Amino acid sequence: MKKSVSLLGAFFLMSSGWAGAFLLAHNPSVSQSYWLIPALTIGMSIGLCLRFVDGKKTALTLALTAAIGMVIVNHFFPDSRVSVESVRNLFTGVNTQVSLLQVKVDSRYQTAPFDKPLILKSPVSLDLSLFTRFPAGVDDFCFSDDETLYASLSGLGAVYRYKQSARDVTGESELFLHSLDNPTGLACGSDQLLVSETAQIKAYPYVGGAGDLLIGQLPDDGGERGHRLQQMADGLLFSIGSRCDACTEEDPLRATLQLLNSNGQLQVYSRGLRSVGGLAYNEADDSFWASERSRIYPEPGTADELNRLQREGDYGWPLCDGSGTTDAPDSPCNDASAAEMLLQSRANPAGLMVTSRLDYPLVYRNSLLMVLQGDSKYSIVPAVVRIQLSAGEVGEPVAFLGGWDGKTARPSAIHSGPDGAVYLSDEINGAIYRAAWRRPD
Repeated sequence: MKKSVSLLGAFFLMSSGWAGAFLLAHNPSVSQSYWLIPALTIGMSIGLCLRFVDGKKTALTLALTAAIGMVIVNHFFPDSRVSVESVRNLFTGVNTQVSLLQVKVDSRYQTAPFDKPLILKSPVSLDLSLFTRFPAGVDDFCFSDDETLYASLSGLGAVYRYKQSARDVTGESELFLHSLDNPTGLACGSDQLLVSETAQIKAYPYVGGAGDLLIGQLPDDGGERGHRLQQMADGLLFSIGSRCDACTEEDPLRATLQLLNSNGQLQVYSRGLRSVGGLAYNEADDSFWASERSRIYPEPGTADELNRLQREGDYGWPLCDGSGTTDAPDSPCNDASAAEMLLQSRANPAGLMVTSRLDYPLVYRNSLLMVLQGDSKYSIVPAVVRIQLSAGEVGEPVAFLGGWDGKTARPSAIHSGPDGAVYLSDEINGAIYRAAWRRPD
């Protein structure tokens, strides 16, 4: 009798635990701490089962109660409908089916090329829309605390801004800064916008007015002219690209990440980075990440890289290929920091972001999203890939969003928005795309 009651209780607890887990997975905005409830419930019921039956029967019970939990959720919570395929997607982030998704375009923006349907593809359940458009390609963007989007348009030497109206119908972009020298990287501070130009970085108050010079006299002798910015607790991190494809730099600032601390002092953070496409900070483990375009000659060049940044780390450019291995005992590459991940040559990594602030299911909120701009010469098309982070390790890149041809549209920067959606810029069409998690119908 005691055994039967215990097994019945375990069966009930396990079914309840599964139902709770499915509900949480379909409601990504809830706190991660709530996952302790179904985890403990299922764990306790497994332990209770194992006291009275063997492992095979416990596993069978686990599968049966998962199905019952699915039926319960579908019956009592139809808005959170669960299927076998959606369970796999929710808990692993992997979907074997790639869906074609049409980008929703407001009538205000339906001029070429958006006068025709834009079809992208993804294995992820996404709701895609054109958030706003600017008069030229967007290099980088950021959101201020009041949810205003600021975008750098390097081709126009300008920075625009856009604040969505409360009714989502009357928001208009406006010119914020002009007559700038190749504005690229942006960072939104609490009360000022940080803007990088070719040879300087300035801070501009959001209320308007002249900017304050943070750092000047940056290298301006050709080569990589853009900078990427990342705010840190102890200052501003920014990239300075190389002057050439593979050479010994005369300027020690070239091919480095520099840290400008709160006292205005400049110091090398990392070196040996030819061309940084994106920077991202992961609060979960206090790690910094950089995507890097490597050498391109002799064609097709060496592997592009994803690097976990270390203070005073040397990532090998121009002598080393990022693998961190060499057969020569006296090679300088023995002291170089290995890349965290080697990417396809000419993948051309650009924007990079950490997903922890997304309003997505839990499995998607411990990853990196990276833009790969590709290379039409080598038939490498643009895409956004997701890289799972787990216990300090990185998983293999998996598809997140694709479908651009690289000629009429090409993604560049990527950031999470204040609403928990993914925002992505288009450096050809001046578009900002929004990719939100699609709730079940």
